[in-house]
Amino acid sequence: MNELLAVRAKSRAAIASEANEFGHFEKQDGFEEEKVDLRHYWNVIAQFKWRILLLATMMTLLSTLIVFSMRPVYRSSATLLVEGKQNSLLSIQEVYSIDTSRTEYFQTQFEILKSQDLARKVIQQMRLAEHPEFKKSKPETEVKPFWQEWLAHLPALNNNQALSLEADKKNEIEDGLLEEFLARLTVKPRIKTQLVDVSFDASDPKLAQEVINNLGETFIDSGLEARMETTRKAAEWLSSRLQSLKQQLTDSENRLQDYLNKEHLVDLEGVMTLTGKEIESNNNRLAVARQQRLEAESVYNKIRSGSLDAELVTEMFEDHNIQDLKQKEAELASKLSDLSQHYGPEHPARIAAESELVTIRHLMKKQNAGIAASIKNRYEIAKTNEQAILASIETNKSQVQNIGRKQTRLSELQREAESNRHLYETFFNRFKEANEAAEISAANVRFIDRANEPRIPVKPNKKLVIVVTFVGMLFVGILLAFLIDYLDATIKSPDDVDKKLNKPFLGVVPFVKGQKDSPEAVAKMVLDEPRGTFAEAIRTVRTGLILSGLDSEHHVWMITSSYPGEGKSTTAMNLAESLAQLENNDQRVLLLEADLRRPILAKRFNLPPRSPGLSHVLAMNAKLDDCLYPIEGLQLDVLPAGMPPPNPLELLASKAFGKLLDELEQRYSMIIVDSPPVHAVSDAQLLAQHVRSVIYIVKADKTPVKAVLNGLKTLDRFGAPLAGIVLTQLDVEKTKRYGMGEYAGYYYYQSAYAAEKNDE
Repeated sequence: MNELLAVRAKSRAAIASEANEFGHFEKQDGFEEEKVDLRHYWNVIAQFKWRILLLATMMTLLSTLIVFSMRPVYRSSATLLVEGKQNSLLSIQEVYSIDTSRTEYFQTQFEILKSQDLARKVIQQMRLAEHPEFKKSKPETEVKPFWQEWLAHLPALNNNQALSLEADKKNEIEDGLLEEFLARLTVKPRIKTQLVDVSFDASDPKLAQEVINNLGETFIDSGLEARMETTRKAAEWLSSRLQSLKQQLTDSENRLQDYLNKEHLVDLEGVMTLTGKEIESNNNRLAVARQQRLEAESVYNKIRSGSLDAELVTEMFEDHNIQDLKQKEAELASKLSDLSQHYGPEHPARIAAESELVTIRHLMKKQNAGIAASIKNRYEIAKTNEQAILASIETNKSQVQNIGRKQTRLSELQREAESNRHLYETFFNRFKEANEAAEISAANVRFIDRANEPRIPVKPNKKLVIVVTFVGMLFVGILLAFLIDYLDATIKSPDDVDKKLNKPFLGVVPFVKGQKDSPEAVAKMVLDEPRGTFAEAIRTVRTGLILSGLDSEHHVWMITSSYPGEGKSTTAMNLAESLAQLENNDQRVLLLEADLRRPILAKRFNLPPRSPGLSHVLAMNAKLDDCLYPIEGLQLDVLPAGMPPPNPLELLASKAFGKLLDELEQRYSMIIVDSPPVHAVSDAQLLAQHVRSVIYIVKADKTPVKAVLNGLKTLDRFGAPLAGIVLTQLDVEKTKRYGMGEYAGYYYYQSAYAAEKNDE
């Protein structure tokens, strides 16, 4: 144990010396994390910079060829003034109000300038279909569709069908020409003015000028023709309409006159006035007659009730004969009363008095009957008079209604005649205006600036296109580089180990030229080139490994990877050789090959064919010493896999293997176990239970991150702690060119240092 401690002390001193000599470094988390993102982006750009420049250069050259092969396009422009109708300032509201109809009018004129009808007129007038610039886009030998070829061979194809096909073809050509013409035309109104700029693009500058001037003149002529045509049609329509309106006016006036003659109507207003006065007089008479009838009826009702008392009937009370008779009756009654006191009923004086009293009363009753008959007669007369007045009133009402109906009909005929007269006069005035003053308030369109022949093409802007293409392709290339880097799920640099895996990092093993052609030479590079970059990288891994195990007595490390071919065995061999260089004569290092399926250590160390190894110890009871092979010049022994067994997993899972490891750990200060890949077989999972920690090998720019994470997760389930990640086969030259972290500079410093030592 004391010897082991001495060896470890020596190892610690050697490691410290190497760290001081070669600048062993540790990442400072806080500082690195602040710069890692920007530096990573810069590294990506540096990595792809030549490809980005190549893409930008190629695309710029291509765009340059295209731009210089394109025909220049000239643009000719003209300015038109579109004047609308002038407002008649009739009120203050018309001065300050916003006339939306004017805005709509100008917008309509601008749209007419871009209309297909106007464009078609210009095309026909200038015969643009025959112009070389518009004929160039049409192929000289046009290939007919298969269905036209098929129809052409049918015997039933008549002349009408052939003409229809020709017409369709002609329409298609005209539509294409019209579409191209409108695509070259630009109409741009100036804001808050009545001016509009019209432009046309063409390869022939003279053609562009002629098209614009012809378009403006055609637009002006079309407006004049439209107004003249509108005026002519309006005049024709007004003329025909005036004839019918005149006939309607004549008919309505004739109907009015015929009705006046038929009804003998002269002065309806006078008749209505007399009838109204008569009705008013009859109403007054009716009121008096009704009052008289009511009074007579009241007296008559008293009489009919049988009451002939003169006190109740005023006329009887006021009658002189009745008053005289009543007085005589009172006198006779008084006389008869006196005689009754002196004489008996049979006395002649008394009888004469009674006879006279009866006569008086008979006369008075007769007089009352006469008065009652007079009252009844007066009541009948009053009633008859009232009814007569009512009949007269009804007659007057009937007359008024009859006159009202006639007046209504007369008013209808008069209104009809008046309406027809007003309509006729209105149309007659419009007809005169249409014939004499139709152009006074019409809109006016004229040129402000006619089109000139352009001298400088507007497109293509060659310099701008080339510069934009180059800059744009640079930007696209950078985006593609970021996309490729984002989609790339491999570990490219030590920075990716921390960024993508978040696991401890032991070191980088650089790629050696000819590594695939001569794997045996690479397996001993620590010995053959001790001052080389590869050896320094292995020593860096060794330093981190020893520092991680100083406080542990369990000194067995397993080296594994995700897949075969990642440099696992090469790293294990060189790491074992480097560790052996630290040991004294009393302590040795063991390299144990646990990959029983694909053993390679025997071949790499040039051991005899069919050399016994681990499988012989476990399955054939071979002696351990017979299976150990010391390496000359090093404190290193190699225990190869031996003959591949049929059941490698069972051998590694046996108790014999565990006991063997215990025995080997007692005999060796350090043991490096070369394990099979994690994802290839499950052997590494069993081996992980017997080691202190695992060194996980990742091939730079090759192994997917997901495979590494899954492999580490699998080992972690079996309780194997991770010593760290070793990034192998890193292209240092490429890393230097791309500026991927401080590791490139570190290794180049090592290379320069090693070169100086070799020169010495």
